[in-house]
Amino acid sequence: MRLSVRLGSFFLLAALVTACFADDDPNSALKRALTLSSLTGPHAQPFHLKLTISEPANPNSPYRATVEEFWQSPKLWQRNIESPGFQQTISMTGTTQTEQSPGGYYPLWLRNFVTAAIDPLEDSAFWTQVSARVVLTEKSSKSESTSCARAQFKIGTPAVNNDAFAVICFNSDGTLSSVVRPGYDMEFHDVQPFGKKKIAHTYIDDPEPGTKLNGTVDLLEQLQPGAFPAVPGLPNQSSAPIESARINQETFESLANHATLVWPPVHSGNTSGKLSMYVSADSQGHVREAYPLNSDNAGLQSAARDQLLKWQLKPAVSNGKPVQVEAALTFEFSTTTDGPPPSVTSQGNAVPATSPSAKPIVVSPQIANSLRTKAFAPVYPQNLKLNRVSGKVDLDAIIGKDGQIVSLTPKYSTNPAFTDSAIAAVQHWAYKPYLLNGSPVEIETVITINFNAP
Repeated sequence: MRLSVRLGSFFLLAALVTACFADDDPNSALKRALTLSSLTGPHAQPFHLKLTISEPANPNSPYRATVEEFWQSPKLWQRNIESPGFQQTISMTGTTQTEQSPGGYYPLWLRNFVTAAIDPLEDSAFWTQVSARVVLTEKSSKSESTSCARAQFKIGTPAVNNDAFAVICFNSDGTLSSVVRPGYDMEFHDVQPFGKKKIAHTYIDDPEPGTKLNGTVDLLEQLQPGAFPAVPGLPNQSSAPIESARINQETFESLANHATLVWPPVHSGNTSGKLSMYVSADSQGHVREAYPLNSDNAGLQSAARDQLLKWQLKPAVSNGKPVQVEAALTFEFSTTTDGPPPSVTSQGNAVPATSPSAKPIVVSPQIANSLRTKAFAPVYPQNLKLNRVSGKVDLDAIIGKDGQIVSLTPKYSTNPAFTDSAIAAVQHWAYKPYLLNGSPVEIETVITINFNAP
């Protein structure tokens, strides 16, 4: 099957960006970030980079790699990647590129760190595709203020689709603070000067609940003239470059031998709704990665991931070459509830599921706030903002053992538009697990969002 390799082709439709940059030009913030935060962007200077990627909480994690790049110009650079199960050596000289990639599959999580460290906005066309006009939405009174762009659109098929979100934030100096969109999620920290640029030296990604990856720049120095090294051991006959195509769900399902999921009973939350995952398959059609995007019940994400990783696709071909494929998929689920899971006492005896101890633990908003690790500011509804209407939303929230939002129920709101905006933002927040007697438990709390008119 011939596929069209086209950026953003997995999106069903694009909606107007409802929050964004600090001025009226929708491209100015992107251009400034590209100039400042990209090693290979405008005003680039030759560099030598060493990057280490790891999962600090799990030293034996397969999520680990080292990256080294020598870059003289777009026509003269070398890159070497070493990680469990995948190695890659690329040499570009003029218009000739040689590549060796043992393992055959370039992991999405690894590619994202390489992208973030070298050219974090190589997909800048994505933001212009989903944006038409942009406005400032988030700015603190602190010295380290940020402005953010936020887009909301649909992923899936015309019959079954779900909301997806993209958020890009900039520091007050114009450098990147974070990027979140289907298939690419990264935070940028420890920004340091490098020539005319300001380059992050720490990168953080949470590809799935319970997994936090760090990328650390061990070395970033100017590459001196004549210091460009030969690539050791690169054979004359190189392998075909690894390419990846973003495709829509209908194309992805046409490659699959089956395209349905079985839903197990849930302990809490919605028993029907929609669930979206971002999936990547190798050039042989084996699904290799599946990461959650958006779900009406986060408790079903693990079951969906386990099943998707067993899918086998027909190999995809683009321009006569086998390619990896990636897609944002949306499914409808309908299941039943089996009640809260039993807990275990210190003596090892099971507590019945009807026991109050098995219910979510109620904690104060202050305690919940102290556990929060990721938050996105809600979009201020434009008509209410223009009319200087302030408001407040209280949400009853259940937060799972893994720190992900399980359910949100409106408790109080001054305006339905504020409610929709608050839920759209809060459902992507994340927390550290709440521990009771050393074990993580579900918690229930109230999240308050205030909309203060300018």
